[in-house]
Formats: sequence, C-alpha cells, structure tokens
Amino acid sequence: MRKWQSLVPAPVFVLHAIAFLLLFAWSWRKWNDPIVDFGRELYVPWQLTRGKVLYRDIASLFGPLSPYVNALWMRMFGVSLMTIAFSNAGIFAGIIAAIHYFIRVSTDKFTATVASLTALVLCGFCQYRTVGNYNFITPYSHEATHGFALGVLTLLFTHRAMTTSRAMPSALGGLCFGLSLLTKPEVPVATAAALVVGLWGYIAVGHSARRPVLRMATAFCGSCIVGPALFFAYFRQYQTTAGAMRDVAAAWITASNPQVTMSLLYRMVSGTDQPLQNLLLMVVWFAAVVIAVAASIALMSMTPPRKSRAADGRHLCLLAMLAAVPATQLLPLGTTFPLITLAVLAASSRSLWQQRHDRETAQRPLALMMWCAFATALLAKMVLRAGFYAYGFYLALPAVTVAIICLCSIVPEALDTWRPGRLARNFRMFATAAIGAAVIPHLGLSNRVYAMKNGSIGEGRDRFFITNAESAAGATQALRFRDAINTLRNSLNPGETVAVIPEGVMLNYLLRVDSPLRVVTLMPPEVLTFGESTVTDSLQASPPTYVVYVHKDTGEYGYPLFGTSASYGEATMAWIRSRYAVTRTLGHEPLSSTGEGVEILKISQANGSPAP
Repeated sequence: MRKWQSLVPAPVFVLHAIAFLLLFAWSWRKWNDPIVDFGRELYVPWQLTRGKVLYRDIASLFGPLSPYVNALWMRMFGVSLMTIAFSNAGIFAGIIAAIHYFIRVSTDKFTATVASLTALVLCGFCQYRTVGNYNFITPYSHEATHGFALGVLTLLFTHRAMTTSRAMPSALGGLCFGLSLLTKPEVPVATAAALVVGLWGYIAVGHSARRPVLRMATAFCGSCIVGPALFFAYFRQYQTTAGAMRDVAAAWITASNPQVTMSLLYRMVSGTDQPLQNLLLMVVWFAAVVIAVAASIALMSMTPPRKSRAADGRHLCLLAMLAAVPATQLLPLGTTFPLITLAVLAASSRSLWQQRHDRETAQRPLALMMWCAFATALLAKMVLRAGFYAYGFYLALPAVTVAIICLCSIVPEALDTWRPGRLARNFRMFATAAIGAAVIPHLGLSNRVYAMKNGSIGEGRDRFFITNAESAAGATQALRFRDAINTLRNSLNPGETVAVIPEGVMLNYLLRVDSPLRVVTLMPPEVLTFGESTVTDSLQASPPTYVVYVHKDTGEYGYPLFGTSASYGEATMAWIRSRYAVTRTLGHEPLSSTGEGVEILKISQANGSPAP
C-alpha cells in the first residue's frame, strides 16, 4: 500500500493546476444565469460601493459577510462580473487545496489527490441544468461558498490545534467559525457538529489535561466573537442596538421562519415531501452499491490459472462493470451519501478508539472523523434526496470525497488486513478507474449545456454567454430579457430608475441603474420574510420610471405567478397597474400561463413621469 502514497507534492500541484485552468477556460463566462439569483450577487455589492447600507437600504435573507466581501473586491479591482469571478476562482482554489491537505492527513496522498480532483471536476465549474449559478465561480449565494470555505478552514485550524495543543491555531479556527456565522446557517451548524466530534476524539485519545483544553477553548471562543462584534459595531452606526443585533443575526432569523423552511421547495430539496419513499430509495441504492463493491472484491479474490477460461471470464466481468459505470449517472446514487458518510464516520470512530493510546497515530482517524461529521451534517438540508446537482455542488462536496475515501483508502486497507498481497492494490486501481468512468459523463453533460451558450449579454468585463437557441429550455426567456436590457439602454435618461419584478435585478446591474426596491428580489422566500407591504412602501416612497415584469414560474415554491394571487404579489401588481402603462411586451404576455415573456411598463404622466 505504501508505494501508492509516493506521489510528490510538485506533480500533484501541477495536476490540479492544469485541471483547474482547463475547466476555467472551458466554462469561460458561461457560469451564471442572466435572470435567476446571480444578478442579486452583483447588484447588492455594487450598491454597497455607492454608500448603501445592507438591511437599512437593501434587504437580505442572509448574513452580512459576503455582500461586504464582494463590495471590497469591487472597490479594489473594479465593479464587474469578472472581478467577482476571479475572486471566487481564487477562493475555490484555496478550498480544493485545503480539502486535499485535510484528506491527506487523514488518509494518504493518493486518496487525497483522487478526492480533490474529483471534487474540482464535479463541483467547481460544471453545469448540469440550464439554470446556472450552481458552481463556485458564480454561486446562487456567496454566503454558501464563503461559508463553506470558512467551515473548511475552521476544521483545518482546530485539527491543527488538537495535534499541537497550541492556542494560536485554535484562535484562527474561532475567527473563521465566527465569520461563518455571518453567512448561512447550514455550514456553521455542520462545522459545529464536526467540532463536537473532534473534541470527543481529542479527549478520547488522552488529551484530558484541563490547562491546554481550557487555553484552546478560550482562544477559540474569544476570537469567535470578533467578526460578529465588528459587524455589530458597524450596523450600530445606522441602527438601534436591537436593530444592529437583528442585522448581525439576519441569516438565523430567516432560518427560524417556518413559512420559509417548510415551503414546498425546501421540502423537495430535503426529500421530506415524500419521506418514506425517499428513505426506502436511499436504503435500496445503498444496498446496491454495497453489493456492487462486494461483487468486484469477490471477482478480484478469485485466483484462477492464467490464460484459463475462468481468468478470462473474471476479466470480462470486471471490464463489464467498469463499462457500466458511466450509465450510473442516470441513477440516484447520490441518495446513498448520508449512509456512506455515517458508515465511514463509524469506521473512523472505531479506528480512533482502537488507537487511542497512541496519540500520534490517532490523529489520522481524528481528522477523518471530523471530516465525516462535517459531510454528514452538511447533507441535513438534502438528507433524503442527496446529490451534487443544484445545491449539492457545495452541500454534497464533502460527501463525494468521503465516498472516495471509502473506496480508495478504507476498503483497500481492510482488504490488506484480511488478505495481504495484491488484492488491496488491485481494488484500489479498479475503484480509481470506476471513479474516473463516473466523472466523464458529467463533463459531457456540462459540455452539452455550455455548447448551447453562444449568445452574449452585457458588455466588457460584465459580458457573459447565454443560450441562443430558442428551442432550448429557458433560452427564450433569456433572449427576451436581453431584448429588454437593450430596449431600456436606449430609453433611460440619467437619474431614472427601474424596478424588476419578481426577479431579474441583473438588468439593473448591467445598465448601472438603481432600483427603488429595498427587497430587490421578490421570490416567495423574500416576500414571506419581509412582507409585501415592504415592496409597496418602497414603490410608493420612490416610484420608478420603469417597471419590468419578467415571467417567472414559481410553481416549485407552491405559488402561482407573481401578481395573480392575494398571497403573492396581487397588491403590488394592482399598485403598478393603476400608475403605469405597458410600453412594450417581449414574447408572451408575462402574467399569462402561456409561457415566457417580459413586459416593460412606464409611469404615466398623471403620476409625474415625463412625456413618453
């Protein structure tokens, strides 16, 4: 087994760098969606660079860290989509490096290389659906990716503190954890679960002396409050004490709103919309994976004479199994991730307990325990319907690496103990080939989506590609949205404002025109959280020159089209219809159920607008 661990750092670094650059170039400017989510991720930090204050002037469901980090990048390197893309690429490169290091100290270099490369290829740049934003370059929410990066750093620093019993790494871990509290709740919750498991393991291996434990805990907790305290002091300049505390805890307040967390979309993502069916599916597919692994081991365990029919039959069976691996992308094998991470967590806990009297040796299973606990807890949001599509690009990323750890490290080590010799090496080779065969079809799927993106929107460093073929799903709406941007670019006068509803603030960003809306995205979670009166109050206080209505199917949330129901936007649309006139309709009338369309409305002369 040891000769498989002989990969030296330089080739590993070069291999990762080449893969990273190739993926970055392949997906160049094709990462994000023109309408969904990412426009908010550009518009909000741009507004902050112009003096707006988060929560006071712009509402947000999440914590304050990410908008201000992105505003900092924009101040330093210019306001543009590519500024954010390059900064995110750097963050993602750091994440991959940290994951590689953490897995290396908990397993070996070979396993770490396979795991980090697979995570890079599957979760970093790929796009498996026509809607973009589910990647680390242009994420649907920077709070997700920033929080993830901070969670990984927290685990690295705290594990380092546990191995050295020093306070400084613990303080750095606490600082990262405190900052992660200002992003989205799911990552710090998962990080906390990993820290609890790590603390148990730390004590189990004999580190029970009170002084170092107290010193590290004090350093961690003391530095943990630094980030929240600084943001509290900032918001206190514009808010009351209670208001500043609410701003700092914004993400946690949103997470405690049952109207949001129990909505149809969240139940579909977690699989709790059909719990028994999804649980059964998880168990069945986990059993299928175990059987497939056992079958491959059984075939490799056979020792028929060379050049015999039995030997040929064994080779053919193994080749057939490898050939069938690419087709597994059609199967919901991601649902097995929670059971895999729990199984590896149990195995690493058992290993630590057996090695608890050897502190140096026990550090390896301790790191693996923490990583598995992090992976398991991070899957809670999609517990019965796990996978690395959509939100899984970050929620399931650690679980992907744990599955690889199982195949490339844990199972081979168990085989080496059971039957020393070539069996462990052969299985590791087979497992690595199977992982590669499973990854390739996902690259093909992304390539098919990216190949359709041959139209462009935006200019200069804000330019990105959209699907230009009207036959592709969602393409028509993107083209209509581009037409709306071009129409308004030729119509807007200095000082005029535009409100886009219910979603599409990318238009404001690309045109560099303000929106009077405090709630810039009017999807159901935002309306449920802030109330429709907040929207109408913003419009009443500062009526925009133009309103752009973008057809948006909200059926996944369990709501009809915005403006067609008293529970979702009817009052807002009534206010708009009484004061604005339609100047142009692109595509279908957007309030109809016929499909995609964009409507541009302009304030009437009776309400103070200049003559059209």
